Amino acid sequence: MSTLDSDQNVRPTLSRRDFLRYAGLVSGGLALAACSTAPAAKSPTSLPAAPGVTAATVPGTTNAASLGKAVIAYAGGACEAPTFVAYERGFFQAEGLEPELIALEASTLKEALAAGKIDGLQQTADSIKSIEQGLGIRITSGLHKGCIRLVAGVDSGVKSIADLKGKAVGVHVFGGLPQVLVQWALSDAGLDPIKDVTFKIFPPPQLEAAVQKGEVQAFAMYDPFPAIALNNKSVVQIFSTHDNAPYKDMYCCFVGIAQGVVDQQPQKAAAITLALQKAAYWVSQNHAEAAKIMTTKKYVPASEELLTSLLKLYDYVPSVGIGKLNFLKYAEVLKQVGVLEKDTDPAKLTDLAVVAVTPEFVPGSAQAPGGAVAEFPAHLVRELYAASPLVTCGPDHALGHSHAVSQFYCNVS
Repeated sequence: MSTLDSDQNVRPTLSRRDFLRYAGLVSGGLALAACSTAPAAKSPTSLPAAPGVTAATVPGTTNAASLGKAVIAYAGGACEAPTFVAYERGFFQAEGLEPELIALEASTLKEALAAGKIDGLQQTADSIKSIEQGLGIRITSGLHKGCIRLVAGVDSGVKSIADLKGKAVGVHVFGGLPQVLVQWALSDAGLDPIKDVTFKIFPPPQLEAAVQKGEVQAFAMYDPFPAIALNNKSVVQIFSTHDNAPYKDMYCCFVGIAQGVVDQQPQKAAAITLALQKAAYWVSQNHAEAAKIMTTKKYVPASEELLTSLLKLYDYVPSVGIGKLNFLKYAEVLKQVGVLEKDTDPAKLTDLAVVAVTPEFVPGSAQAPGGAVAEFPAHLVRELYAASPLVTCGPDHALGHSHAVSQFYCNVS
């Protein structure tokens, strides 16, 4: 198993059995940006109407039945915009649900699910190990792509994946999707994904400080934390799931529903899934308004300006079928690096974990255009470029740089 270490409530050395037990407990959690500072949700309030689609006009069948209370968990990540929009803009209510939104720490999700306290959430592939161990959660749709970055300290000497050999990388949980992507990249670069890098656990808000203190040389995490570090000019970007193949074609967030709801209340499972799918489509059409919701209600610790720019980088195109294919790939990588048990069949695990409770989501003629371009304001572009030599803004806004591959796409007037 890989060299694993942590300064955050984990013993310096772990046996393989202890590591897998720990990974199953923690990575079963909502890992989008899980930390104890996630704010509690308040009742939806009246906000200025946004242009474009609404809960009532997004194409697709809407449930007319009253399905009762639905408890939806969140952690405070930028890419959880569909959850916040579905709650604040009435998408859950339009599907016949009475939503209750609660903030949740990653380490409490397993117990909350087992106790039947949570019905649904935006879930990442971090749960794969826990599902293998029997965690009662099912994936019902891929939701969006593009929200994970690997960044390295400006003085770390790390400019590429190959430079990570012998280095320490910060992650928020062992076995989580950011770590899986790093190990996938290490393998593709010809390095040993198990032995060549030490992984250390830190709460998401402390990852940037860990790099600055030299406790790790890089960290992989969901936005907004890497983006904030880039704006602070403390790190450079190594890769992102927005731009770099093959990661850019992979869902980083899914719809997760409690197994008990899927088995016993399939109509409620379908309603939660459809509400989040529709809200994701709404976000793709209303980046600025979604960012305003997130900052006004203090869901995410980032500025409205930065969140708007980030949301334009994320590909909010829900899919059940493609989500299942992506889940299978992540399971195969976890099997390769030794996180899953030797006798686990990734295909069978995927068939167990990913279930279709709704038809494939097709927004129809109003489908969001692909290839969203981030319109970073000029001062943010310059800050981001100063933080990373890989940032470019196209031929009209190159700021004097000529990089063949960009990590941010900018359209600055």
